[in-house]
Amino acid sequence: MSRKDRYHDVVKQALIREGWTISHDPYILNTDPKLAVDLGVERIITAERKNEKIAVEIKSFINSSQVSDLEDAVGQYNVYNIFLKRQEPKRKLYLAVPYHAFVNIFSREVGQITVKELSINLIIYSLSEGEPLQWKIP
Repeated sequence: MSRKDRYHDVVKQALIREGWTISHDPYILNTDPKLAVDLGVERIITAERKNEKIAVEIKSFINSSQVSDLEDAVGQYNVYNIFLKRQEPKRKLYLAVPYHAFVNIFSREVGQITVKELSINLIIYSLSEGEPLQWKIP
């Protein structure tokens, strides 16, 4: 299993501020070798009295090439999504990316088409304390 992403705690705290409960840190997938999504998260939707469950893979996009970071993140997202669907089909996977990556690569043609074609659920987070998360579902 890999080490925690640089902005792991930033995303974790933002989710908690928005009413989510961290159920797994990390969320271990039943694979050989073991794989782990950064966070398992859930919240109760009171109006519907049902439990919404998600898994969140956090990425920093701090390398010199955001295209390379995109390729790595998308590859990891797709592998995790395959096994998450087998293990817990109702839990949705999200890719958490910083605002600068959303502006610089995800808002451009390569990012937009990749997200749309691969149906990647995004959470955009700010590095500024207290900023709300942005949720993008293709």
